[in-house]
Amino acid sequence: MLLGLTGGYCAGKSTVASILEARGWTCIDVDKLGHEAMEKARDAIVGRFGPGVVGPDGLLDRRELASIVFSDPAALADQEAIVHPLAIALLNERIARAEKTTAAGREAQICINAALLHKTGRIVSCDAVIEVRSPLLIRIARGAKRDGAGARAAFRRITRQKAFRSELYAQVREAGLPLIVLRNCRDRAALARGLELALRRVGPPK
Repeated sequence: MLLGLTGGYCAGKSTVASILEARGWTCIDVDKLGHEAMEKARDAIVGRFGPGVVGPDGLLDRRELASIVFSDPAALADQEAIVHPLAIALLNERIARAEKTTAAGREAQICINAALLHKTGRIVSCDAVIEVRSPLLIRIARGAKRDGAGARAAFRRITRQKAFRSELYAQVREAGLPLIVLRNCRDRAALARGLELALRRVGPPK
């Protein structure tokens, strides 16, 4: 089974992924693949955005790069054109590896954890998509705790992502997939129970 897992900023995707991993799923974090792809494309990124995006440690300064691309749509498009193909190639490689290493006679259980799931080109091959949702104020509080983001910065990031949902829904409808909304507004135990019910909707318990 290939499961798509998505949701907005600080909605709780990573927590859901960790619960799935505890159940034996292979979870592929597309954000981490994006970071890996950025380092692979370091020279091209520096060539486009200048040496100021390299930190003292010689690695890309992702915060500095983000401050450039999120204030300039053309710069964001250029970054995506450089990084996106590499990230998708890494994703396809990890999926193939997980399928290959699954024990004989067992169905692979793979989860693609991606805020921008609709940009992976993989929705059509998923068996189902789970969208994690959480109340706005809780998400802002999580952003402050996790990233040190102020309320305004967290709110801007959340509102920027709203436009992605319509494209996600359109792809899911076109593929004829079940889309399950998983609410994350209590504790981890409640989230795990909700996830269990969601998995029962898309297939028999493993």
